[in-house]
Amino acid sequence: MASYVLSMMNKHDLAKYGEYSAQGFVSLQGLPFEVIVGEGLDTLEGTAPGSSVVLMKFPDNDAAMAWYKSDAYQTAIPIRHQAAETIFAVHFTDDR
Repeated sequence: MASYVLSMMNKHDLAKYGEYSAQGFVSLQGLPFEVIVGEGLDTLEGTAPGSSVVLMKFPDNDAAMAWYKSDAYQTAIPIRHQAAETIFAVHFTDDR
């Protein structure tokens, strides 16, 4: 069953965020994933914990965690932390 990775961000350094995005895309090369939602966010009610959102779909929990824990993505994480305040979450399916 599919697993979803959700990130909500408040970017404060767009140049540094561009660096993170480039590294993030490198970390995804050759992996089975789909971007469901990318960037724009219009809040209809309440206060969103970020101004941008990204939702990615992976085929299963193992694929999502293999990407997140990969050396390539672990290299990108400190850049993201420098560029934005973020919330990162994974929706695990029942087969974990």
